[in-house]
Amino acid sequence: MTENEVLQHWKYFLTLEKDLIRLKDYVEIHPDNFETYSFELSKLLQLSCSEIDSVCRLFSKAIDPSVTYDDETTYGGNIATYKNTIMGKYPQITAVNINIPDIGDIQPWQEWTTVNKPGWWDDYNKVKHYRHSSFKKANLKNVLYALTALETMIMYLYRHILDKEYATPTPFPKYLDSEYFAPYFMCRPNKELPDFE
Repeated sequence: MTENEVLQHWKYFLTLEKDLIRLKDYVEIHPDNFETYSFELSKLLQLSCSEIDSVCRLFSKAIDPSVTYDDETTYGGNIATYKNTIMGKYPQITAVNINIPDIGDIQPWQEWTTVNKPGWWDDYNKVKHYRHSSFKKANLKNVLYALTALETMIMYLYRHILDKEYATPTPFPKYLDSEYFAPYFMCRPNKELPDFE
């Protein structure tokens, strides 16, 4: 996998972040609105989690080339098998913080320390397969966790592929901030990603 291939996933993440920024015109991104649900939020949740699945599959294959669910005809991976491969190499991914204005830091992969599937992932699957009865799970909170989880996973994949200190994809997100990004292009970030220190 090359840097340009990883950046394709990063650019996709940035388009999803733009959709979240546009959503702010209609729904304030604040804990008071975490349970707000809509078709737009459902779309963002499903697109984000589908991309997480793709990135986790690629990342798992980059970590352990013997895994067989990366080719274009075999899709046998799932979030639990990704967890085993990714956390086997990068156990501190669960400690990554992403900052959301007016909300603060969240750790989207923190639940991996105790369970195979984070709650937001389980809710995504319920929305995907049982939208008629689980539509309320397509809410703002789950979307924020999914987008920050995607951001984290791509940052790790990028850092793994480049194997350079403090490597982070650019351009930087406009809304979902992190201490792992440099505040200015001419200096390094304030902090290195966990597992790479």
